[in-house]
Amino acid sequence: AFYGSIDPDGALTPIPAVQDQAITTQGNDVRIPDALPNLIGEIALTAEINLVAARVVSPSLRRILEMAVEPIVGGVVFGSPPEAIMHPLNPTPLDADESINFEINSNPAAVGVHYGLIWLSDGPMAPVGGQMYSVRATAAITLAAGVWVNGNLTFGQTLPAGRYQVVGLRARGTNLVAARLVFPGGTFRPGVPAVNTIGDLDADWFRYGKMGVFGEFEHTTPPTLDVLGVVDAVQNCVLDLVKIG
Repeated sequence: AFYGSIDPDGALTPIPAVQDQAITTQGNDVRIPDALPNLIGEIALTAEINLVAARVVSPSLRRILEMAVEPIVGGVVFGSPPEAIMHPLNPTPLDADESINFEINSNPAAVGVHYGLIWLSDGPMAPVGGQMYSVRATAAITLAAGVWVNGNLTFGQTLPAGRYQVVGLRARGTNLVAARLVFPGGTFRPGVPAVNTIGDLDADWFRYGKMGVFGEFEHTTPPTLDVLGVVDAVQNCVLDLVKIG
């Protein structure tokens, strides 16, 4: 993720990278992990005026074409449904261990908040099927601007004993921008664009197995939740589960 209070002043300007516990970031750079050398989604958000363009750039993309990003969300939270640009069946290859940046061109009267979100993968996503059950979960995480903040999930029902796959996630909060799951022993953290009201529609790709398996957990050690946004302390989620053991 990328977040910054910046004034691009009418020129393409990098958005600073959000510090991340799962992947390396430094300054404006996100380092591409060896295991995730593909770009499968991107979106920019800002409430600032005079939007012109946004793009994702890296050395490998420059060899062919930098990735233009449009639409740009005209606010610091998503609409309904979230407007993330997803191409999970047709990933754009990147070079492992290179740095990737998110640039935006706007011309606000003063510095303003700009977000960039990207999704990385190990290859084309493989949708999954099976007997799926959706369970509500809540969190009480106090957000801090431009920072991933982690907290526990509390399920609304007691899960029967066994092992589960998560195959979808809906995350809702008043000023929530994005959320991701942290699985026990997991390396990377699959995430989703957030919704803000109970009536908001879901983004197309993030429910019911369309993005494959997010991760697995035992009923006694559920995943925790990372959240990104501003001024919020209550989150409501729905997890789509497949019981596998």
